[in-house]
Amino acid sequence: MDGSPVEEITVDLEGVDGSVVLTRARVVPATNAMWAGRSAPCLQARDSGVQPDGSSIERVGVSTESVTFREASGRGVVACDDSLGPREANRRWCGSAYGRLYDGRLRDPRLDIGCATQDGTPIGFVWVEPAAKARYLAVEQPKYVEVYEVVDDVPVRVATIAGVDIEKSRASFDLSEHSADGRLIRKYRLEAAVAG
Repeated sequence: MDGSPVEEITVDLEGVDGSVVLTRARVVPATNAMWAGRSAPCLQARDSGVQPDGSSIERVGVSTESVTFREASGRGVVACDDSLGPREANRRWCGSAYGRLYDGRLRDPRLDIGCATQDGTPIGFVWVEPAAKARYLAVEQPKYVEVYEVVDDVPVRVATIAGVDIEKSRASFDLSEHSADGRLIRKYRLEAAVAG
């Protein structure tokens, strides 16, 4: 999305065929509750009562970017979602999500379908909490597989341009989780609906 070159994934992912694109993830340590890069405008766009806990995770994919951080209260996780597509009122972020944590876990993936590609194709974003041994999370896209590296202990914010149904406020994500050596841990379809 940002024009940077794609890094090669260093392992073969079991059960993943075709073109593979490794997204970029960056852990941004908190400094006096403010960050640099993409994280600063995400925090500034949130309600002033939301304070971050620890680091934020910035992710850049083929058509999307996101920032995720845990709330200092321990009650929730926050995301800002973006794409190159149109947005309301020229805002920096085309979408966002707040997920309530229960015993440190999400009860639902907090689907956001407010973003689109430059040509208007809707994009769906969700959080995924992969298995403890997972190092890579693969999302099937129409012509490639987008791979997200699991970093830190924050849920992984993933996106898809396949299976988004705007009229029904739903999206389907075809996912697989892999260990550090590429071994398949599990493969599944995540069906998500907009909360509310």
